[in-house]
Amino acid sequence: MAGIFVAGETLVDFVPDSGETLREVDSYAHRPGGAPANVAVGLARLGSPPAFWTRLGDDAFGDFLAETLAAAEIPETHVERVEGKTTLAVVSPPGEGGPRFSFYGDRDATFGFDPDAVPTEALTGDDGAASPAGASAPPWVHLGGVALTHLRGRAATRELRSAATAAGCPVSFDVNYRSDLVPPETAEAASTAVRETVAESGVVLCSDEDAAAAGLSTSEGGELARDLLALGPHTVVVTLGRDGALAVSTDDAPWGATTVRHDGFPAEAVDATGAGDAFTAGLLSRLAGSAESESGADAEALREAVGFGNATAALSVRSVGGMGSIPSREEVEALLAERE
Repeated sequence: MAGIFVAGETLVDFVPDSGETLREVDSYAHRPGGAPANVAVGLARLGSPPAFWTRLGDDAFGDFLAETLAAAEIPETHVERVEGKTTLAVVSPPGEGGPRFSFYGDRDATFGFDPDAVPTEALTGDDGAASPAGASAPPWVHLGGVALTHLRGRAATRELRSAATAAGCPVSFDVNYRSDLVPPETAEAASTAVRETVAESGVVLCSDEDAAAAGLSTSEGGELARDLLALGPHTVVVTLGRDGALAVSTDDAPWGATTVRHDGFPAEAVDATGAGDAFTAGLLSRLAGSAESESGADAEALREAVGFGNATAALSVRSVGGMGSIPSREEVEALLAERE
């Protein structure tokens, strides 16, 4: 059984090479992306290779993404190839107003997960996939919010979430809401699905921007954490960009009731695309490991996980692209050692 199971989209980011606005951009570089895909590859680089349920179109970009996942040693067991065009996410230059990502392509292929094809066997060890050494507990399941913008994606996420709960899997959820992917007539349903997923997850990651976009809260920092905790999760991690992250948990958390504030690490940022996903990968690699350790989890485990996530994010902004910039575990540990 895999120690961590990630579910969600894989797509192609078009990253501008220069210019403050779209009119000034001369060319774009295509990079593999999608928040759950970034997290999955990040976990593999950090020494915690996950199982990954995703969908790839049958076009050349789908081939590119399949090769990228294979090169990262992501098992292909739950990587589906489907008919349709791969979704493209054009990243806005820093001076451009409005949404940071604009999406193009066949959204059904990328986000339209089939609720009848949820790989529940991966949560019980019956999928035939090799298990990491020592992995015996139910896998940690990580979900992304973008799939909830699609009708079938919502249904599939609900099925997977229910199966994870039934199998005793810890569940984490990255809100990561993209309102421009939601038709106005389904906005309420999508927002409700986000709220339900927050309520039924153990660990929730969110920025104040995503919380406001999803209609969860207009608060920031500790107030936002408290608003989200009131919905049901035992731990909320509020990402604060260059200012680090804040984690707040209740008595129901494996690490108990605690508050952790980490200011992050100074970094010369070349491209912040995917920095939040790098943080998530770093955090989950430590939280899942502490949950499976013989000594169990405690407040220090949460503090260490937030620091590890911040170090991973700080190193990830040194180069262009989200997935390709995520560092190795050795690089993260070296940075942490320098700061001790």
